Amino acid sequence: MIIEINNQIKKVINEMPYNKTVKKNALKIYAALYLLSKRKNKFGYFSVPSEYLSTINKRYIRIIRYFEEQNIIESYKRPVLDENDIFNTKYIRYYDTNKGICMKYRFLLPVDGDKINVDMITNRNFRWYEIIENSLLEIGYDEIKISRDSFGRRVHHSAIKDYKNDFKGFWTIDAVASHPRLLYLDMKEKGIVDEKYNSIFENDKDFYLELQHLLNINDRQEAKDLFMYWTNSAGYVPNYKIHFIFPKVSEYIKSRKSGSYKDMCSYLQRIESKIWIDDILNNIPVDFALPIHDCVIVKENDADNVLEYCKNKYPELKFKKELI
Repeated sequence: MIIEINNQIKKVINEMPYNKTVKKNALKIYAALYLLSKRKNKFGYFSVPSEYLSTINKRYIRIIRYFEEQNIIESYKRPVLDENDIFNTKYIRYYDTNKGICMKYRFLLPVDGDKINVDMITNRNFRWYEIIENSLLEIGYDEIKISRDSFGRRVHHSAIKDYKNDFKGFWTIDAVASHPRLLYLDMKEKGIVDEKYNSIFENDKDFYLELQHLLNINDRQEAKDLFMYWTNSAGYVPNYKIHFIFPKVSEYIKSRKSGSYKDMCSYLQRIESKIWIDDILNNIPVDFALPIHDCVIVKENDADNVLEYCKNKYPELKFKKELI
């Protein structure tokens, strides 16, 4: 990954009181922060998922603390009033794992400087990476590109862009209404009940078909687009009645967007990626498989096997197989 780094930050990393390996990891952590800072808010703060940093280095926290001590970055702290003395305000680091709210940091130094290339590939030791790489090689891809983003931890590779043309005759094992169902399961786990929304999944109904019926929507794609706006946009939805039909869900989505309207989208993608990449693909009982976010491409002879594998792994989800 190409990043920029100024001489002052170089000096801070070079003077770390650790060995060369730790310094190399510090450069990678800096590069990760540099990448994440592209989505900073108007105050300069940007979300930093601990899960992402831990894939770079399990002991990332000592590097983060060192950067703070050297005034390269600072964490976002929320003011909290002392219960016994309302004139005494404390400032504490703010994050909430239950709500999917990550720690936020901002750079105290300008990052503009020399452009350098940092090797950020940290996934080669994972089976899911090996399966994707071998599958791409088997199908004849000359240029192998595999990366994992920091926003939703989704995996991107050389075959995603044009897979519907390149993989005709292969099969996909797909999660039906993936994000709507993941949202339902997440709320259920937290004890949040929206009766009308919950009843769709508890009665095994087609979510998008129900949305069409409830809101008098013309087609399935329009229903999908509405859900996307509802969960991913800054507030605008094409059909505002969805807020009144699913009030508890709307309230929950709004609470998750309290830090940034992108937080709900990031949160659902992370749940999705943990299922499809870190579990299903990492343990899949075949040697050829390519993930496409909420589905996986497999060979015809493996389709039934992988479908049953997914159903047994996640009985609370609904899967289908389709010919490309």
